[in-house]
Amino acid sequence: MFHEFYIDNVKVLIPAELDLKYLYIEVTNRCNLRCEMCFKQYWEDEEGDMDYALFLKILDDAEKFPDLRLIYFGGVGEPTVHPKFMDMVREVKKRGYAVGISTNGFLLTDERIKELVELGVDLVYISLDTLPVQPTKLGHVMPSVTVDRLKKLMRAKKEKKSEIPHVGVEVVVTKENYMQMVEIAEYLSQFDINSLLFSNIIPVNEEHSKLIVYDGSVNLEPYINQMHARGYKGFLLKLPEFELRTERHCDFIEKKVAVVRWDGEVAPCYRFLHNYPEYIFGREKKVMAYSFGNVRDKSLMEIWTSREYSWFRFLVKNAIYPSCTDCSLVDSCSFAQDTQSDCWSNSPSCGDCLWARRIVLCPVPMEMNGKFW
Repeated sequence: MFHEFYIDNVKVLIPAELDLKYLYIEVTNRCNLRCEMCFKQYWEDEEGDMDYALFLKILDDAEKFPDLRLIYFGGVGEPTVHPKFMDMVREVKKRGYAVGISTNGFLLTDERIKELVELGVDLVYISLDTLPVQPTKLGHVMPSVTVDRLKKLMRAKKEKKSEIPHVGVEVVVTKENYMQMVEIAEYLSQFDINSLLFSNIIPVNEEHSKLIVYDGSVNLEPYINQMHARGYKGFLLKLPEFELRTERHCDFIEKKVAVVRWDGEVAPCYRFLHNYPEYIFGREKKVMAYSFGNVRDKSLMEIWTSREYSWFRFLVKNAIYPSCTDCSLVDSCSFAQDTQSDCWSNSPSCGDCLWARRIVLCPVPMEMNGKFW
């Protein structure tokens, strides 16, 4: 089956393929922390947990996708606060899928850590924005607790003599901590982690926008050069762009990701999962949640292969959308005020997306030698 479209009188045929590779499930949008930089503190959405019956329905739907490699517990929220989190992990592993988890680590008790290792969970990303002795105002609170959980997870792997889960640490860079980047990498190298991902902050208010480091206001080159020179043998270093560049590349699209919100809505990425304000180089913009369908009403296969979703993925993959960020008219353009649509008649609008510019990175997995990083 093909969907037929026309671009400037040229026929485009897009196959309705069952090629979903990574399925992100936001089992809850609640969190046990209140970190200042998180756009969860500024959004307009209600909080809730995914029904377990809906979760099982999603897993049933997932069986239609022959290339599905990994199910990732992520989204905007802390998955471990869901009362049936461990039941969910067990169910996914029972069905033979690889499992990834993003967490702040606070609720990883000794018992949970032991079981996650025994279950063969494949990938765990832990958020840590500073050294335990140097907390910041914006970053994740009480970093000493996070480091304690990280140590216990690595110890449990060694005791089990297990290569998995691969453990990554995600650090959000701001003016508060950019001078610690090398020190953070040095500190984490002692724990035998598998990957270290630096990303940039998505400002959600005017004060946060003053703390970005990708606007040329600080010189990051010495810190980046030091990290590259050290090589950090033993773990993969993932760095974002620290300036606006021409190329646009969406990991969610390139790696064939779908994101299911806690209430069943299917979004193409994290950015369109919720409603919240963002500041693009100091300019306010309203991000509006966008769904291609709800798995309560349709199958995941119907949604993924739908005409609208297939067209959206084609447009983004081929960058057939305007670049609002460096447009000379951006300050007077009404399209740039929100993500509802753009001046090329696309909806939703990706024209200002910092993920597409690789200024913001999320732990969308990469697979090498049968392992996830």
